Amino acid sequence: MAGHLFGSGKFGWGVCIDDMWMYAGFAPPKSIIIPHFLNVELPEGPFTLRAAPKQSDHVAALTTPSEANDQEYGTEMLCKSLASQLKRCGINFVRGWFQWNLFQPRILRRKQQEYSFPLDPFVRELNNAGIRIAAVLGNGYFRFLPKGINIDRPADYVARLAEASREIVRHYRGKIDMWQLENEPNWWLEHLSTDWRRGGIWLEKDIAETILAELQRIVKEEDPKTETMINLEADTAHIFFKHYSKYCDVLGLDFYPNYLRSEPINVSEVSRIARKAKELVGTEILVAETGYPSGPRLFGYSEAKQVEYVKSVCEEAYSSDGVSGLGMWRLSDTYWLSFPFQENHFGLLNRQGSPKQAWFEYVKQIRGHP
Repeated sequence: MAGHLFGSGKFGWGVCIDDMWMYAGFAPPKSIIIPHFLNVELPEGPFTLRAAPKQSDHVAALTTPSEANDQEYGTEMLCKSLASQLKRCGINFVRGWFQWNLFQPRILRRKQQEYSFPLDPFVRELNNAGIRIAAVLGNGYFRFLPKGINIDRPADYVARLAEASREIVRHYRGKIDMWQLENEPNWWLEHLSTDWRRGGIWLEKDIAETILAELQRIVKEEDPKTETMINLEADTAHIFFKHYSKYCDVLGLDFYPNYLRSEPINVSEVSRIARKAKELVGTEILVAETGYPSGPRLFGYSEAKQVEYVKSVCEEAYSSDGVSGLGMWRLSDTYWLSFPFQENHFGLLNRQGSPKQAWFEYVKQIRGHP
Protein backbone atom coordinates (compact mmCIF):
# COMPACT_ATOMS: atom_id res chain seq x y z
CA MET A 1 0.00 0.00 0.00
CA ALA A 2 1.18 3.54 -0.76
CA GLY A 3 1.32 6.72 1.31
CA HIS A 4 -1.28 8.26 3.55
CA LEU A 5 -3.76 10.71 2.08
CA PHE A 6 -4.06 14.12 3.81
CA GLY A 7 -1.73 12.87 6.54
CA SER A 8 -4.58 10.70 7.87
CA GLY A 9 -2.39 7.67 8.47
CA LYS A 10 -4.30 5.42 6.09
CA PHE A 11 -5.33 4.91 2.48
CA GLY A 12 -8.01 7.38 1.42
CA TRP A 13 -11.41 6.21 0.15
CA GLY A 14 -13.48 8.93 -1.45
CA VAL A 15 -16.36 9.92 -3.68
CA CYS A 16 -16.62 12.80 -6.13
CA ILE A 17 -19.76 14.93 -6.17
CA ASP A 18 -20.77 16.50 -9.47
CA ASP A 19 -24.05 18.17 -8.46
CA MET A 20 -22.71 20.48 -5.75
CA TRP A 21 -25.45 22.93 -6.67
CA MET A 22 -27.93 20.62 -4.93
CA TYR A 23 -26.03 20.81 -1.64
CA ALA A 24 -26.06 24.60 -1.97
CA GLY A 25 -29.81 24.76 -2.65
CA PHE A 26 -29.40 25.89 -6.28
CA ALA A 27 -31.17 24.73 -9.42
CA PRO A 28 -29.13 22.61 -11.86
CA PRO A 29 -27.52 24.27 -14.91
CA LYS A 30 -28.71 23.78 -18.48
CA SER A 31 -28.17 20.25 -19.77
CA ILE A 32 -25.92 19.68 -22.79
CA ILE A 33 -28.16 17.75 -25.19
CA ILE A 34 -26.27 18.47 -28.43
CA PRO A 35 -22.88 20.13 -27.87
CA HIS A 36 -22.69 23.71 -29.21
CA PHE A 37 -26.28 23.55 -30.50
CA LEU A 38 -28.81 22.57 -27.84
CA ASN A 39 -28.66 23.33 -24.12
CA VAL A 40 -31.90 22.90 -22.18
CA GLU A 41 -33.08 23.51 -18.63
CA LEU A 42 -34.54 20.20 -17.48
CA PRO A 43 -36.67 19.81 -14.35
CA GLU A 44 -35.05 18.32 -11.28
CA GLY A 45 -36.90 15.30 -9.95
CA PRO A 46 -37.02 13.69 -6.51
CA PHE A 47 -33.86 12.68 -4.69
CA THR A 48 -33.82 10.55 -1.56
CA LEU A 49 -30.36 9.83 -0.21
CA ARG A 50 -30.13 6.10 0.51
CA ALA A 51 -26.42 5.47 0.80
CA ALA A 52 -26.83 2.39 2.99
CA PRO A 53 -23.72 0.32 3.83
CA LYS A 54 -25.49 -2.88 2.77
CA GLN A 55 -28.60 -3.85 0.88
CA SER A 56 -30.55 -4.92 3.95
CA ASP A 57 -30.11 -1.60 5.77
CA HIS A 58 -33.00 0.84 5.99
CA VAL A 59 -32.24 4.52 5.50
CA ALA A 60 -34.77 7.22 6.29
CA ALA A 61 -36.06 9.18 3.31
CA LEU A 62 -34.72 12.68 2.82
CA THR A 63 -36.05 15.17 0.28
CA THR A 64 -34.01 17.60 -1.75
CA PRO A 65 -34.10 21.29 -0.81
CA SER A 66 -36.45 22.02 -3.72
CA GLU A 67 -39.02 19.63 -2.25
CA ALA A 68 -38.77 20.89 1.32
CA ASN A 69 -41.12 23.57 2.69
CA ASP A 70 -38.13 25.57 3.87
CA GLN A 71 -35.21 25.59 1.45
CA GLU A 72 -32.54 26.40 4.04
CA TYR A 73 -33.77 23.63 6.32
CA GLY A 74 -33.81 21.21 3.40
CA THR A 75 -30.23 22.05 2.42
CA GLU A 76 -29.01 21.72 6.01
CA MET A 77 -30.64 18.33 6.42
CA LEU A 78 -29.39 17.06 3.07
CA CYS A 79 -25.81 17.97 3.99
CA LYS A 80 -26.16 16.45 7.45
CA SER A 81 -27.54 13.21 6.01
CA LEU A 82 -24.79 13.10 3.39
CA ALA A 83 -22.06 13.43 6.02
CA SER A 84 -23.53 10.90 8.44
CA GLN A 85 -24.28 8.28 5.80
CA LEU A 86 -20.90 8.55 4.08
CA LYS A 87 -19.16 8.28 7.44
CA ARG A 88 -21.19 5.18 8.28
CA CYS A 89 -20.10 3.62 4.98
CA GLY A 90 -16.39 4.30 5.58
CA ILE A 91 -15.86 7.17 3.12
CA ASN A 92 -13.13 9.43 4.48
CA PHE A 93 -12.92 12.15 1.84
CA VAL A 94 -15.23 13.94 -0.58
CA ARG A 95 -14.02 15.77 -3.67
CA GLY A 96 -16.43 18.34 -5.05
CA TRP A 97 -16.65 21.36 -7.34
CA PHE A 98 -16.54 24.65 -5.44
CA GLN A 99 -18.00 26.20 -8.54
CA TRP A 100 -17.55 29.91 -9.03
CA ASN A 101 -21.19 30.83 -9.72
CA LEU A 102 -22.41 29.43 -6.40
CA PHE A 103 -20.39 32.12 -4.63
CA GLN A 104 -20.68 34.87 -7.26
CA PRO A 105 -23.67 34.36 -9.56
CA ARG A 106 -23.00 37.51 -11.59
CA ILE A 107 -20.11 39.88 -12.37
CA LEU A 108 -21.26 43.35 -11.34
CA ARG A 109 -20.28 46.42 -13.34
CA ARG A 110 -19.03 48.21 -10.27
CA LYS A 111 -15.66 47.62 -8.61
CA GLN A 112 -17.11 46.16 -5.42
CA GLN A 113 -18.40 42.63 -6.06
CA GLU A 114 -20.88 40.59 -4.02
CA TYR A 115 -20.25 37.10 -2.70
CA SER A 116 -22.23 34.56 -0.72
CA PHE A 117 -21.22 31.16 0.64
CA PRO A 118 -24.07 28.66 0.27
CA LEU A 119 -21.73 25.69 0.77
CA ASP A 120 -21.23 26.55 4.45
CA PRO A 121 -23.62 23.76 5.60
CA PHE A 122 -21.84 21.25 3.35
CA VAL A 123 -18.42 22.17 4.72
CA ARG A 124 -19.61 22.32 8.32
CA GLU A 125 -21.33 18.92 8.30
CA LEU A 126 -18.41 17.14 6.62
CA ASN A 127 -15.98 18.79 9.04
CA ASN A 128 -18.13 17.70 11.99
CA ALA A 129 -18.21 14.13 10.66
CA GLY A 130 -14.44 14.03 10.23
CA ILE A 131 -14.73 13.60 6.46
CA ARG A 132 -11.97 15.42 4.65
CA ILE A 133 -12.73 17.79 1.78
CA ALA A 134 -10.90 18.12 -1.53
CA ALA A 135 -12.40 21.29 -3.02
CA VAL A 136 -11.97 22.06 -6.72
CA LEU A 137 -11.15 25.74 -7.11
CA GLY A 138 -11.41 27.78 -10.31
CA ASN A 139 -12.87 25.13 -12.62
CA GLY A 140 -13.66 26.92 -15.86
CA TYR A 141 -16.49 24.70 -17.12
CA PHE A 142 -19.03 27.04 -18.67
CA ARG A 143 -21.86 25.84 -16.43
CA PHE A 144 -19.82 26.95 -13.39
CA LEU A 145 -19.09 30.51 -14.52
CA PRO A 146 -20.87 33.66 -13.29
CA LYS A 147 -23.00 35.62 -15.71
CA GLY A 148 -21.16 38.51 -17.32
CA ILE A 149 -17.71 36.92 -17.28
CA ASN A 150 -15.56 37.61 -20.33
CA ILE A 151 -14.48 34.24 -21.75
CA ASP A 152 -12.58 35.69 -24.71
CA ARG A 153 -10.12 38.03 -22.96
CA PRO A 154 -7.62 36.08 -20.82
CA ALA A 155 -6.50 39.06 -18.71
CA ASP A 156 -10.06 39.92 -17.72
CA TYR A 157 -10.92 36.31 -16.98
CA VAL A 158 -7.83 35.66 -14.84
CA ALA A 159 -8.31 38.90 -12.88
CA ARG A 160 -11.92 38.03 -12.04
CA LEU A 161 -11.02 34.44 -11.25
CA ALA A 162 -8.24 35.52 -8.90
CA GLU A 163 -10.49 37.96 -7.05
CA ALA A 164 -13.27 35.40 -6.53
CA SER A 165 -10.89 32.56 -5.66
CA ARG A 166 -9.22 34.65 -2.99
CA GLU A 167 -12.59 35.36 -1.38
CA ILE A 168 -13.52 31.66 -1.45
CA VAL A 169 -10.22 30.38 -0.05
CA ARG A 170 -10.12 33.07 2.62
CA HIS A 171 -13.68 32.27 3.73
CA TYR A 172 -12.96 28.53 4.09
CA ARG A 173 -9.45 28.85 5.50
CA GLY A 174 -8.65 25.92 7.79
CA LYS A 175 -11.79 24.00 6.80
CA ILE A 176 -10.62 22.50 3.49
CA ASP A 177 -8.04 19.71 3.50
CA MET A 178 -6.97 20.09 -0.11
CA TRP A 179 -7.57 22.67 -2.81
CA GLN A 180 -7.55 21.22 -6.31
CA LEU A 181 -6.45 23.88 -8.79
CA GLU A 182 -8.73 23.91 -11.86
CA ASN A 183 -9.41 20.54 -13.53
CA GLU A 184 -7.50 18.42 -16.04
CA PRO A 185 -5.35 21.20 -17.57
CA ASN A 186 -3.92 18.73 -20.09
CA TRP A 187 -7.42 18.10 -21.46
CA TRP A 188 -8.90 21.59 -21.92
CA LEU A 189 -9.18 21.37 -25.70
CA GLU A 190 -11.21 18.17 -25.34
CA HIS A 191 -13.45 19.96 -22.83
CA LEU A 192 -13.88 22.73 -25.38
CA SER A 193 -14.87 20.25 -28.09
CA THR A 194 -17.64 18.74 -25.93
CA ASP A 195 -19.03 22.19 -24.98
CA TRP A 196 -18.02 21.80 -21.33
CA ARG A 197 -15.82 24.89 -21.78
CA ARG A 198 -16.50 27.87 -24.02
CA GLY A 199 -14.61 30.91 -25.18
CA GLY A 200 -11.33 31.86 -26.79
CA ILE A 201 -9.37 31.96 -23.53
CA TRP A 202 -8.82 28.18 -23.65
CA LEU A 203 -6.94 28.58 -26.95
CA GLU A 204 -4.58 31.19 -25.51
CA LYS A 205 -0.94 30.11 -25.31
CA ASP A 206 0.25 29.36 -21.74
CA ILE A 207 -3.22 30.03 -20.27
CA ALA A 208 -2.99 26.89 -18.12
CA GLU A 209 0.30 27.98 -16.58
CA THR A 210 -1.07 31.47 -15.94
CA ILE A 211 -4.21 30.20 -14.19
CA LEU A 212 -2.52 27.44 -12.19
CA ALA A 213 0.28 29.71 -10.97
CA GLU A 214 -2.25 32.34 -9.88
CA LEU A 215 -4.45 29.84 -8.05
CA GLN A 216 -1.43 28.28 -6.35
CA ARG A 217 -0.25 31.68 -5.16
CA ILE A 218 -3.68 32.55 -3.76
CA VAL A 219 -4.00 29.28 -1.82
CA LYS A 220 -0.49 29.55 -0.39
CA GLU A 221 -1.18 33.11 0.75
CA GLU A 222 -4.69 32.61 2.12
CA ASP A 223 -4.60 29.00 3.41
CA PRO A 224 -0.91 28.07 3.66
CA LYS A 225 -1.36 24.90 5.75
CA THR A 226 -3.61 23.28 3.14
CA GLU A 227 -2.28 21.05 0.36
CA THR A 228 -2.83 21.78 -3.32
CA MET A 229 -3.52 19.25 -6.06
CA ILE A 230 -3.57 19.30 -9.84
CA ASN A 231 -5.33 16.39 -11.51
CA LEU A 232 -4.57 15.20 -15.03
CA GLU A 233 -6.35 13.00 -17.52
CA ALA A 234 -4.12 10.01 -17.02
CA ASP A 235 -4.11 8.10 -20.32
CA THR A 236 -1.59 10.55 -21.80
CA ALA A 237 -0.59 12.35 -18.63
CA HIS A 238 3.00 11.08 -18.43
CA ILE A 239 4.23 13.79 -20.78
CA PHE A 240 2.86 16.45 -18.38
CA PHE A 241 3.91 15.09 -14.97
CA LYS A 242 6.93 17.32 -14.41
CA HIS A 243 5.36 20.26 -16.20
CA TYR A 244 2.37 20.56 -13.86
CA SER A 245 3.78 19.10 -10.64
CA LYS A 246 5.56 22.38 -9.85
CA TYR A 247 2.17 23.94 -9.13
CA CYS A 248 0.99 21.40 -6.54
CA ASP A 249 1.77 19.27 -3.50
CA VAL A 250 -0.25 16.27 -4.70
CA LEU A 251 -0.61 14.98 -8.25
CA GLY A 252 -4.07 13.63 -9.09
CA LEU A 253 -4.68 11.16 -11.91
CA ASP A 254 -8.02 10.55 -13.64
CA PHE A 255 -8.43 7.04 -15.08
CA TYR A 256 -11.23 6.06 -17.49
CA PRO A 257 -9.97 3.03 -19.44
CA ASN A 258 -13.54 2.14 -20.47
CA TYR A 259 -14.77 5.62 -21.33
CA LEU A 260 -15.12 4.83 -25.05
CA ARG A 261 -15.55 1.06 -24.91
CA SER A 262 -17.38 -1.18 -22.48
CA GLU A 263 -14.79 -3.97 -22.50
CA PRO A 264 -12.36 -5.42 -21.79
CA ILE A 265 -12.11 -4.16 -18.23
CA ASN A 266 -8.41 -3.76 -17.48
CA VAL A 267 -7.17 -1.50 -14.68
CA SER A 268 -3.49 -2.45 -14.78
CA GLU A 269 -2.56 0.99 -16.11
CA VAL A 270 -3.47 2.50 -12.73
CA SER A 271 -0.41 1.01 -11.02
CA ARG A 272 1.93 1.47 -13.97
CA ILE A 273 1.16 5.14 -14.56
CA ALA A 274 1.03 5.96 -10.84
CA ARG A 275 4.47 4.40 -10.30
CA LYS A 276 5.85 6.36 -13.23
CA ALA A 277 4.40 9.59 -11.88
CA LYS A 278 5.88 8.90 -8.44
CA GLU A 279 9.31 8.23 -9.94
CA LEU A 280 9.25 11.39 -12.05
CA VAL A 281 7.89 13.95 -9.60
CA GLY A 282 8.22 12.38 -6.15
CA THR A 283 4.97 13.90 -4.88
CA GLU A 284 2.00 12.09 -3.37
CA ILE A 285 -0.21 10.44 -6.01
CA LEU A 286 -4.00 10.27 -5.74
CA VAL A 287 -6.40 8.59 -8.13
CA ALA A 288 -8.60 11.68 -8.12
CA GLU A 289 -11.25 10.24 -10.45
CA THR A 290 -12.10 6.88 -11.86
CA GLY A 291 -15.28 5.06 -12.73
CA TYR A 292 -17.31 2.98 -15.10
CA PRO A 293 -20.82 3.83 -16.38
CA SER A 294 -23.79 1.54 -15.72
CA GLY A 295 -25.26 2.46 -19.12
CA PRO A 296 -26.36 2.98 -21.81
CA ARG A 297 -26.89 -0.72 -22.43
CA LEU A 298 -26.87 0.04 -26.17
CA PHE A 299 -23.14 0.76 -25.84
CA GLY A 300 -22.49 -2.44 -23.86
CA TYR A 301 -22.38 -0.89 -20.38
CA SER A 302 -24.29 -2.45 -17.47
CA GLU A 303 -24.56 -2.40 -13.68
CA ALA A 304 -22.85 -5.80 -13.52
CA LYS A 305 -19.82 -4.50 -15.43
CA GLN A 306 -19.77 -1.41 -13.22
CA VAL A 307 -19.48 -3.71 -10.19
CA GLU A 308 -16.64 -5.60 -11.85
CA TYR A 309 -14.77 -2.37 -12.55
CA VAL A 310 -15.21 -1.02 -9.00
CA LYS A 311 -13.89 -4.25 -7.50
CA SER A 312 -10.90 -4.34 -9.86
CA VAL A 313 -9.85 -0.71 -9.52
CA CYS A 314 -10.17 -0.71 -5.73
CA GLU A 315 -7.93 -3.75 -5.40
CA GLU A 316 -5.46 -2.36 -7.94
CA ALA A 317 -5.19 1.10 -6.37
CA TYR A 318 -4.97 -0.18 -2.79
CA SER A 319 -2.18 -2.62 -3.62
CA SER A 320 -0.19 -0.11 -5.65
CA ASP A 321 2.94 1.43 -4.14
CA GLY A 322 2.26 4.59 -6.11
CA VAL A 323 -1.23 5.48 -4.90
CA SER A 324 -2.37 6.97 -1.58
CA GLY A 325 -6.12 7.25 -2.20
CA LEU A 326 -8.99 6.64 -4.60
CA GLY A 327 -11.89 8.92 -5.55
CA MET A 328 -14.82 7.24 -7.31
CA TRP A 329 -16.56 9.26 -10.00
CA ARG A 330 -19.24 9.88 -9.04
CA LEU A 331 -21.51 9.64 -6.00
CA SER A 332 -24.79 9.87 -7.89
CA ASP A 333 -26.27 10.36 -11.33
CA THR A 334 -28.06 13.68 -11.76
CA TYR A 335 -31.06 15.15 -13.52
CA TRP A 336 -28.59 17.47 -15.24
CA LEU A 337 -27.49 15.72 -18.44
CA SER A 338 -24.15 15.92 -20.21
CA PHE A 339 -22.54 14.61 -23.37
CA PRO A 340 -21.44 11.97 -24.36
CA PHE A 341 -24.31 9.82 -23.12
CA GLN A 342 -22.29 7.55 -20.84
CA GLU A 343 -21.42 10.63 -18.77
CA ASN A 344 -24.90 10.37 -17.24
CA HIS A 345 -24.42 6.85 -15.81
CA PHE A 346 -21.22 6.97 -13.73
CA GLY A 347 -23.00 7.38 -10.39
CA LEU A 348 -22.75 4.78 -7.63
CA LEU A 349 -26.27 5.92 -6.77
CA ASN A 350 -28.98 6.55 -9.35
CA ARG A 351 -30.44 10.02 -9.82
CA GLN A 352 -33.19 9.30 -7.29
CA GLY A 353 -30.48 8.57 -4.69
CA SER A 354 -30.89 4.79 -4.46
CA PRO A 355 -27.71 2.66 -4.50
CA LYS A 356 -26.68 0.68 -7.53
CA GLN A 357 -24.95 -2.65 -7.02
CA ALA A 358 -21.60 -0.89 -7.50
CA TRP A 359 -22.18 1.17 -4.35
CA PHE A 360 -22.43 -1.93 -2.19
CA GLU A 361 -19.29 -3.31 -3.83
CA TYR A 362 -17.43 -0.08 -3.09
CA VAL A 363 -18.42 -0.17 0.59
CA LYS A 364 -17.40 -3.84 0.71
CA GLN A 365 -13.98 -2.96 -0.69
CA ILE A 366 -13.53 -0.13 1.82
CA ARG A 367 -14.35 -2.38 4.76
CA GLY A 368 -12.11 -5.11 3.41
CA HIS A 369 -9.13 -2.74 3.18
CA PRO A 370 -9.07 -0.75 6.44
